[in-house]
Amino acid sequence: SPRIFLGSKVRQAGGKLNKSSPLARTMSAFPWKLLEVVKLLDDRAAADLRRQEAEVLLSRISRAVGLDDTRRDFTCFIHKLFYPGKSKPQDSSSDSQVPSARIHVTSILEKLFHLSEGAVRRGMDQLKELKCSVADLEQRTALLREAFPFQGYIQKVEERGISHEQLVRVETFAATHCPSWHDIRAAEDTLSMDTLNLYQLTPWCIKPATIERNCSMVELFSDSPCLPSNFCSHWWGEPLRDFVACIGRHCAVRQLCFRSTFYWICAYANRQHALSEELNDDPKQTSFYKAMCLADCLLLILDNVGPAMPFTRVWCAYELFMALIDEDRKKKPLLLDTVAHTKAGTFVLTDGFTDAEAKVRDAGFPAEAEACKSLRELCFPIHVLEKGMNLRLQEAQASEEADRRHILNSVVGKQLHELDEAPPLEHANYTEVNAQLGSRFAVACFEPAFKKGSPSLRLSVARALQADPWRRQLVLNIDNIPKERQAAAFGVCVAGLPANLQDLSLIWKSFAADSNLAALAEKLPISLHQLRLDFTTCSQISDAGVAALAGRLSISLQQLQLSFAYCSQISDAGVAALAEKLPISLQQLQLYFVMCDQISDAGVAALAEKLPISLHQLQLNFRFCSQMSDAGVAALAEKLPISLRQLQLIFRFCSQISDAGLNLEHCRQISDAGVAALAEKLPISLRQLQLEFRGCQQISDAGVAALAEKLPISLHRLELNLEHCSQISDAGVAALAEKLPISLQDLQLVFDFCSQISDAGVAALAEKLPISLQDLQLNFRFCSQISDAGVAALAEKLPISLQDLQLSFEHCKQISDAVTQAAGSLESLRAWAAASELGAAPDLEMRLSSGEETAEGLQEKDEEGEEGEEGEIGKPSHESRRARPAAPAAPWRGQPPTLALPAPSPAAPQTRHSTATNAETSSDTALAEGLADETDVGSLDFAYRFDSNVLSKVPSFFGTFCSALLCATTLEKLQLDVGGCQQISDAAVAAVAEKLPISLQDLKLDFSCCEEISDAGVAALAEKLPISLHQLQLNFNSCQQISDAGVAALAEKLPISLQQLQLHFIGCKQISDAGVAAVAEKLPISLQDLQLNFIMCQQISDAGVAAVAEKLPISLQDLQLSFAYCSQISDAGVAALAEKLPISLHQLQLNFNSCQQISDAVVAALAEKLPISLQQLQLEFSCCEEISDAGVAALAEKLPISLHQLQLSFARCPQISDAAREAAGSLVSLRAWAAARAARPRSEEGEDALATRTMMGSQTLSEEGEKARVRELGARPRS
Repeated sequence: SPRIFLGSKVRQAGGKLNKSSPLARTMSAFPWKLLEVVKLLDDRAAADLRRQEAEVLLSRISRAVGLDDTRRDFTCFIHKLFYPGKSKPQDSSSDSQVPSARIHVTSILEKLFHLSEGAVRRGMDQLKELKCSVADLEQRTALLREAFPFQGYIQKVEERGISHEQLVRVETFAATHCPSWHDIRAAEDTLSMDTLNLYQLTPWCIKPATIERNCSMVELFSDSPCLPSNFCSHWWGEPLRDFVACIGRHCAVRQLCFRSTFYWICAYANRQHALSEELNDDPKQTSFYKAMCLADCLLLILDNVGPAMPFTRVWCAYELFMALIDEDRKKKPLLLDTVAHTKAGTFVLTDGFTDAEAKVRDAGFPAEAEACKSLRELCFPIHVLEKGMNLRLQEAQASEEADRRHILNSVVGKQLHELDEAPPLEHANYTEVNAQLGSRFAVACFEPAFKKGSPSLRLSVARALQADPWRRQLVLNIDNIPKERQAAAFGVCVAGLPANLQDLSLIWKSFAADSNLAALAEKLPISLHQLRLDFTTCSQISDAGVAALAGRLSISLQQLQLSFAYCSQISDAGVAALAEKLPISLQQLQLYFVMCDQISDAGVAALAEKLPISLHQLQLNFRFCSQMSDAGVAALAEKLPISLRQLQLIFRFCSQISDAGLNLEHCRQISDAGVAALAEKLPISLRQLQLEFRGCQQISDAGVAALAEKLPISLHRLELNLEHCSQISDAGVAALAEKLPISLQDLQLVFDFCSQISDAGVAALAEKLPISLQDLQLNFRFCSQISDAGVAALAEKLPISLQDLQLSFEHCKQISDAVTQAAGSLESLRAWAAASELGAAPDLEMRLSSGEETAEGLQEKDEEGEEGEEGEIGKPSHESRRARPAAPAAPWRGQPPTLALPAPSPAAPQTRHSTATNAETSSDTALAEGLADETDVGSLDFAYRFDSNVLSKVPSFFGTFCSALLCATTLEKLQLDVGGCQQISDAAVAAVAEKLPISLQDLKLDFSCCEEISDAGVAALAEKLPISLHQLQLNFNSCQQISDAGVAALAEKLPISLQQLQLHFIGCKQISDAGVAAVAEKLPISLQDLQLNFIMCQQISDAGVAAVAEKLPISLQDLQLSFAYCSQISDAGVAALAEKLPISLHQLQLNFNSCQQISDAVVAALAEKLPISLQQLQLEFSCCEEISDAGVAALAEKLPISLHQLQLSFARCPQISDAAREAAGSLVSLRAWAAARAARPRSEEGEDALATRTMMGSQTLSEEGEKARVRELGARPRS
């Protein structure tokens, strides 16, 4: 039979099985019942067989299992076994030639059935381990062979990676057969998928599946190397289902392919029947170490059983050592990602940003990338983080004591011959691993610790941070902490600052004071290279705090960014103190002193005097510093370092700055002279320049030309904002285009509302665009002279190097819809230009060819009608436009201003933050005192406001954010504001809805002015509202595609557990009574707070108001209804509402502004029905012309005695007297007015009424006369 020769055929090159071979197709599986024969022979000590005994045994076996029993065939087979060097049986006619030759029966069976060496013995061991019958083992092996057929051998164990898709196959098999398995340590316990782990899976699945081939599990999936990019460090006791979920979530978060991304997992990569070949006494010779040398990332998988058992296992501790500090690894350091699974979900901490987040950061939006990462990691289980902060590698255990000794000795750097020695109890390498891992988890735990953690946990965070002298970067945002705990969080931050930190970024707005800055300054590491501090709107910070901080700045600092915007106590003294201490090594400086109106020229001059000469980047923002004048700005210009490469100056709304200064946005006194002065001082080394002249209406073509003339030739990026500079025409654009540096790569120009710019200017700009340009952004909104021809001219001349294009031609009336749509992207614009075949457009072509629009002609274009006007620098306008102006002589030249600086305060004032002193010491005692009053309460919340600019430049950002939201499965409060983001459509709303955590209790979403949202988006959101919601606030103001259908869909899905509901549909004109009734019908009975806003929904009438009133929940305590400008609402609707007001109401706000059918009668009816428990009342009846003093009096008479607060508005109600209107300002005055009115004689009331009617009549006559006059003039009446 050919079967007996398969032993030499099953393995070809590399041990691969050729499954297409006929021999392979005829191969049968090993009949495991033969193990009973082996056992019997073993028991009789007769398992070593002579040749003749072997022939007899095979003959009997062949009959038992159905093999071909041809004597000759068995003779040949036996002969090859006993005489491998002889080719024919007759060459050895008897056993006498080799009287002692014996072969063990297991070897004979393995050769006969083509099994790997030792397979039979492994099968017998498996029988013993599983305590099952031979028949049962045979059946199970057959099932495994079918599910996981052998693919081939992979020689190097470190190249045996497994994918998530393959792990799912194992999980699926286990789920099917797990009910028939039992715990081999307790035979009566049936296994469950809820608890099935690798200790239990290995004997029932991995070992039986790999018995025949003595292979690894991976070799049942692939016959070629599967190089692992991730190494898994984990505990075998974690449930298989949880483990696979962790791998899947890591793939999803990192955006890895579930099929082709491979993870090295020891249970699947090592050959479980030959572990001695895979392991070694030297840990650095094991398969584990070799695999880590191949991987790029170590994935630490933390279970929920221990929890976090890997922290107690020495092999996992060794793997962490490898990732954190091992220096023998030739590749770059391993990333360390962490994933944990709990009942609430699966959570991932990444080492740095994911690729999607990094894309957002690299586009220039690091804060947005940080927000995504923060949201994604916010819900990582706190109890697991706490375990990581308290790791002690030296106390980790192993199943074998020898392994523990070898690993710890390897960690401390002992040689191979020293590995069996007792490891040291303490060592610097232990400390480093413990500290680095602890601080990683401390950073991840910082925010949750103050939102939902205990005081002891917060103390642990400070300790873990401080204990890591190897940490180089720290980024903390205290603003994300609840306000009442921010001071304590700042104390933890300061106390925990690592000693050797090089990069610190800290945000704490509104509540920081001088004492906090002094405490921070005291602890700033001297090793700092980068420092970013944001103390915006901290009104308690003064010069003393700034001086304290400045005095401790590291001399090695290279980047400094400080924001003291709206810190109104900071003056020149603080700026001078900071300037005095600026490190000479500084290369980047960004200072924000917005609205610090005590800063004057003296402060700016002091700063300019001390600018480091090595400075490469300078960004200064002095918006609203009203004491600043030309002298200070001039002093700054004079001292700009010649090494500067990037410059951004903002002096917006500095009202004293005139032409002589370097004025910027909205400084209306700036003219061409000021621009020329700035241009004159631009450093020639500049690479990036950003200038904002928005709203500087005295700037003309001459100023633009002066700036263009002095643009540094090395410039790579230019941002110029000339919005609302209405004197700029085509000539200015052409002058700028002519001088654009050829090295320019990024160009952003804003000419919005520059109405003199036409197609000719656009064409002139297009003609001179640098060939190296990669990014181009042009804004020509409200430039009404630009048409399709100008866009076509631009499209024709776009540099081939261009990669990103953003054009805005909104409200350019001559531009067609096709062009507006085409301008949305570079590809579509080029396609439109090619298809239209407009070229430069006939009209423009004719003007250019005729000579009208030459470079010189462009400068003369705007002479018409302006012959008598003076130019901006003192010459007639036609002369100034023919030649570029020379830079004027600045009045300060040769006379530097003399400035007196006040001295900083000697001591910082005390503040109301008692916990600020916590930051002055790192001792646990002081820190614990500051945290002693904290309680272990709170919730996980997240708030974020989207920026339309980010969504435009990085369209993938919204998807990245939604992916982060998917990870926040235990989030309790969520507030998202996408108002005004035109990129948001129904699909975006559905994407957010799909990712909403089911744990949410408080949800606030603002979609106002997102005009692409329709009923479909509202319905998609409603479908996914978490049933656990207690508070819901939705804002769809000005989403005019929303109709009754969308409102009804939302109402249908309102969670029954809701206690607070706010719905805003201002300006949604398609909503009518039907929509309001649909909401009313579905209001949850548990509702306590209801706010409905249907302002300007003019299809709503009395029926809609009555429908709401009929269904108001009886438990309601706070009711706010807004129906302003719903002109169909009359007394009937308000009366119906009054009739049904719940008696439990404490607060009532009603807005019927401009509902002109409402009269005194309904005000009185409303007053009659006000609940007796009412405490706060706000009524808005402005422009309700039928309401008079009588209505106000009726209301005043019936006000509940429980009322504490009252706010009434009767503006533009002509029948209401000034006295009544004034009395309505407060509760006391209204009651007094009503009492006095009631005491007056009726005749006086009649006189008041007559006077009111007379006034109304005269006003009516006056209005009629005005209307007649307007009709006569043919003009539109004034509002």
